[in-house]
Amino acid sequence: MPQTSILSFVKVKKKKKATVYLFLMDIPEIMGPNLERYGPFRKGDLVSEGALPNELWNVLMRRGAVRPYFMEL
Repeated sequence: MPQTSILSFVKVKKKKKATVYLFLMDIPEIMGPNLERYGPFRKGDLVSEGALPNELWNVLMRRGAVRPYFMEL
C-alpha cells in the first residue's frame, strides 16, 4: 500500500485579501485617466480598491490623501 500524507486529504482554504483605502481629507472630485469623474469623498470614508483606477490610488497615496488597509477575508 503506498504511503500518502493525511495532509493530501485536507483542503486548506486560502484567505482572500482585500485592500481598502481610508481618506484622510475631503476631496470634492477627481478626474481619472479615462476622463471620468470620481467623487465626492469625505474624510473618514473607506473605499474599496476597485472603485478607482490604480493610477489614482498611487497619486492619492503619494500626496497623503489616503492610507491603505489590507484585510484578510
